[in-house]
Amino acid sequence: MRNSSRSVGLKSAGLILCALITALNCLPRFAELRELPNDIYVDRDNGCDALFSLGAPFSVLDETGVAVSGDLSETLGNREGDASYVVRLFGIPIKQVNVHVRDEVYVMPGGETVGISLYCDGVLVVGLGDITTDSGAFSPAAAAGIKAGDVIQTVDGTRIESVSQLVNLCSETGRTYAIGLVRGGESMSVNLTPRQNEGGGNASMGMWVRESSAGIGTLSFYVMSTLRFGALGHAVTDADTGTIIPAREGEILQADVVGIVEGKQGMPGEIKGTFGIMSRRLARIEDNTEFGVYGTMTQALVNPVYPEGLPLAYPEEITTGEASILASIDNGGVREYRCEIVKIYQQPLTESKGMVIRITDEELISKAGGIVQGMSGSPIIQNGRLVGAVTHVFINDPLKGYGIYALWMYECSNH
Repeated sequence: MRNSSRSVGLKSAGLILCALITALNCLPRFAELRELPNDIYVDRDNGCDALFSLGAPFSVLDETGVAVSGDLSETLGNREGDASYVVRLFGIPIKQVNVHVRDEVYVMPGGETVGISLYCDGVLVVGLGDITTDSGAFSPAAAAGIKAGDVIQTVDGTRIESVSQLVNLCSETGRTYAIGLVRGGESMSVNLTPRQNEGGGNASMGMWVRESSAGIGTLSFYVMSTLRFGALGHAVTDADTGTIIPAREGEILQADVVGIVEGKQGMPGEIKGTFGIMSRRLARIEDNTEFGVYGTMTQALVNPVYPEGLPLAYPEEITTGEASILASIDNGGVREYRCEIVKIYQQPLTESKGMVIRITDEELISKAGGIVQGMSGSPIIQNGRLVGAVTHVFINDPLKGYGIYALWMYECSNH
């Protein structure tokens, strides 16, 4: 009988608790709690009032367990980095909110079609080939375990900076050389023994290598206070192997647009541009990453559309809807073209495909068919802020393309 009474009591208490939770969840302040994100980005000078719109029965404690109230401007203004706060209900912790303190960053948007010249940190193996020996076809490189896409960086400990240097160092037939290379980001060492062709001649390694790459792309922005730039929004890769070329050095140069191939379904178009050794040097490339090429401008360029520059947008400020891109598809210079952001991907960490845009500008559609190769890096503008950069075109729909968040590129430019 006693156990039965206890069971009834527990059930009653459970029902009351469920009813209480249901009732509380219907209150407007619980709705505000549910809408409160796990991460809040605030300007250093503006503080944060989102946490304090909750009110009783909630309380907010800082990392040390001290209750805080009011605007966080003073607290946040005196610290570097982020802060964490715990929301409590009747003293019980129910949610942690991370407040990220940020400064307003002004950038000069790009849009210029530029030449990109990049020298590999070593030499890139683009293919393997056989030589003819007394015992048949043979590839010394393949026998050593070298593969297409490998980047050869040392020979017997000597740093390699050119194809000619590699050939000179590995010139003796029958001698074994210690080759230091990078494959998929990992360093390793192999032993290579060059062989001589059956018909004589110099020692052969049985591989084709390349030391540099060049192409056309678009400058995305540079930070006005530091002249650090970002371009392309994706890596410079080798055309034959798809390998990201590790940058030893490189340059951004002024390019002349000589024509455009219109993009069509299944056939991406292309901006045709030229540049050479006499072209104007605009910037030094210091890094080639999955998310673009980065370095330092040698001079401050002024964007003709936004000569005063623009503030950088943070991901939570970006919405679907009207936007624009900056591009130069002819020798008329940088122009602004209408587009819309049709999809946004929530990304807590750096990724390349942060949004999908669709070109709506009739002039750009009539001249280029939409997004074409060479427009990679074109700045995306929304509500007076730089929100991203074009990275890839949809092969089956040239009106659409992916964009990377400008914040990710800004962070890469500061590394």
